[in-house]
Amino acid sequence: MKILVITNIPNPYRIPLFNELNIQLREKGMDLKVIFAAETYSRRKFVIDLNDCKFEFAFLGSEQISFGNSEKTTFRYGNLTEVLKSENPDRIIVSGFSMATMKVWWYTKFSKAKYLIWSGSVTTIGKGASFIRSLQRKVLAANSAAFIVYGKRAGKYLESLGVQAKRIFKAINTVDTTFFREKTVELQGKSRLSDNKHRLSYVGYLSKRKNVDQLLICIRQLANVRQDFVLDLIGDGDHLSDLQRQVVELKLESFVQFTGFKQKEELPEYYAQTEVFLFQTGFDIWGLVLNEAMAAGLPCIASPNAGAVDDLIEDGKTGFIVDFNNVDRVLEKINFLLDNKEQAKIIGMNASQFILHNAGVKQSAKGFVDAIVYSNNNE
Repeated sequence: MKILVITNIPNPYRIPLFNELNIQLREKGMDLKVIFAAETYSRRKFVIDLNDCKFEFAFLGSEQISFGNSEKTTFRYGNLTEVLKSENPDRIIVSGFSMATMKVWWYTKFSKAKYLIWSGSVTTIGKGASFIRSLQRKVLAANSAAFIVYGKRAGKYLESLGVQAKRIFKAINTVDTTFFREKTVELQGKSRLSDNKHRLSYVGYLSKRKNVDQLLICIRQLANVRQDFVLDLIGDGDHLSDLQRQVVELKLESFVQFTGFKQKEELPEYYAQTEVFLFQTGFDIWGLVLNEAMAAGLPCIASPNAGAVDDLIEDGKTGFIVDFNNVDRVLEKINFLLDNKEQAKIIGMNASQFILHNAGVKQSAKGFVDAIVYSNNNE
């Protein structure tokens, strides 16, 4: 049996998953090939080595489409139908409800292949879908042989489209958690710092959606009651200059450091120094930095607007779920973690163990395999 995965670009968090999926499929006598729309797109700064791909892959060389927002990018998947005819797969796993999914849906009308939708889409409060978009998604969902979802919220969204729960399989959205756990432990104690201050960290794209401006308001209030900390903002983005101005306006220059974008291999150095990880997002269908930070053993304070919290954080045990608009509550949790090192360590250890046993690439790949097997048994 030949399995094709259709997705956008190769990146550091998907390659380990596809490597593991390739292993698990081979154990069941199936072959995997990944078709990427393109090698990269403009916003992505990470550097990858394609030699790390231990699975068969190819590029479409597809044209990028932007919707006037650096975070909203897709591809035309121009010659996808021709590639599908050439590959003649038995099962096609395709990301979301994209243009690629439309083309795959049409292709399967005239072939033996079945498709499975791999989705992280969630219900967005206060943002209703148009009639045409809702109809398109219901048609694509009705014809999908099975579904692979990031987590609980994505599963609930599919159920809202009329999908039966038995057809939905969770392949937890994740990263190479082993790398972050082992490399961070290796670097702990090998300090790059000499100021002896507590380290808070945020890692991610610096866009308006990430709500970093609200985090800075929290940090201003924290600086009013203690001065023994520094916040590292690790990342880059189109909101950077606005945030830098805000830091000056709030007189936070001695409390906030902009470190710039860091490659995957550089992040454990920062995680090894971090005492509290902050994820204040205004909206993320998931939030993979939580997987990284928790795997690294960090106590995390995360916004309920991150889809990942439903699957990863048991409040008070593996981290804290806090609305960052509630500044007093945010400060309460930061102060608790900084002033109670043993409890903070326990929460970090709980987080790391939870990720190890529930949210690694092995567990994620198994979700894909289970969905494929289900599609085979329900032909």
